[in-house]
Amino acid sequence: MKKIISKTSLIIFLIFLLTFFLRVYKLPNFISFHQDQVRDLFYISDFFKEKKIILLGPKASVGDFYLPPFWYYLMSLSYFFSSSPLAPAILTAFLSSLSVFFIFKLTKDLFNKQIGYLTSSIYSFSSLSIEYSRFAWNPNPVPLFSVMTFYFLYQYLKNKKLIYFILGTITANLSLQLHYQGVIIFLFYFLIVLIYKKFNLKNFFIYLTSNFILILPFIIFEFLNNYPNLKGIINFIFSSSQNQLRLFGIPFYLKFIVFDFSQFIANTLFFKNHIFGYLGLLIFFYNLINFLIIKKNKINLIEKLLNYFFIFSLLVFFIYRNSLINFYLLFLIPFMIIYFVISLKNVFPNFFSQLLIIIFLLNVIFIPVYKKYDNTYLSLIEITNTLSKYKNYCIQYDIFKETFIEDKLRYMFFISKNPPKPTCQDTKNIFYICEPAKC
Repeated sequence: MKKIISKTSLIIFLIFLLTFFLRVYKLPNFISFHQDQVRDLFYISDFFKEKKIILLGPKASVGDFYLPPFWYYLMSLSYFFSSSPLAPAILTAFLSSLSVFFIFKLTKDLFNKQIGYLTSSIYSFSSLSIEYSRFAWNPNPVPLFSVMTFYFLYQYLKNKKLIYFILGTITANLSLQLHYQGVIIFLFYFLIVLIYKKFNLKNFFIYLTSNFILILPFIIFEFLNNYPNLKGIINFIFSSSQNQLRLFGIPFYLKFIVFDFSQFIANTLFFKNHIFGYLGLLIFFYNLINFLIIKKNKINLIEKLLNYFFIFSLLVFFIYRNSLINFYLLFLIPFMIIYFVISLKNVFPNFFSQLLIIIFLLNVIFIPVYKKYDNTYLSLIEITNTLSKYKNYCIQYDIFKETFIEDKLRYMFFISKNPPKPTCQDTKNIFYICEPAKC
């Protein structure tokens, strides 16, 4: 009898299941359900109710413009099955978990299957990845679409098959639609294809057509509304005073590298231990500088692309005119893990496998992301379940607007089986929900 499934496929599927489990474990205890999540759920519910086509995505965190609608299409997929805030969070965890397949494929081609298993498992236990995979937010799926773009780019350069070029074009565009940090992978994909002279007239036409189709809803909205987002994007790029942004400058950039980027490495690879993050930073830059100074003719294509990618990313960070906090670097998570594995191999060739196993075990033992609960969602569930047991009831709120608790409660009551009456006229039970300072 032929094997139904190979041993390799079984192992990587089990790693995927482990990755998914780590992201949905006690999800109601850890899910972030705050301003952006409530905004998005109300937005989706309104479009489902009115049966309209979504043309725009969420508002960008800087500037005065909105993103294309891909994130809301993803949320609509989960909303179709359930209106619960848990539904898009589970979808986000699922998308995050899919990254292990592409991390495995890349590291398997770089080294071997065993290193691929280990590297994928390190991603499974990555603290930063887990934290940003447990709630629905438009930047959170960016790591998956970024690593997919990189994988398809690698396959296209290696095998010269048009399908990989098309898939890479699509995933690069979707990365950009999810969050503007995706502009780095979008531009990198375009530039590498251009530099490697893989653009011909046919491919360029496919590239333009694919991108046009993918952002067509956004273009329709712009055309119908006198291009407000295009103006906002142009203003953001060229206005030095927009939101008091400024050029990063060398001192600010060095501070970012030494403190923030090292913390990002710690959060991604070393269970948030900043001391290990500094060590990781030294290894990272040693390998990057070694690549720049010592030309390696026989360097693997993946390693070469990764070096180019980090050089390009660091250059973009330098000219970016705002603070760079953790979620702006989410797209780097898979690449940092793979690149660090390469760096370990280059810096410590005799102890490479042992060090990789130690890093994996330390992440398993000291994983910090299950220690602190966010009880917001559970508290909302408790309030909603308690009050919705009553018949013919209404609710009055006296809550600070800055907390957005009223919006969260309104949504939870909106999806309950027994929602409150819209007004308190002729109602039997009136409940008053207030802040302690206002009660």
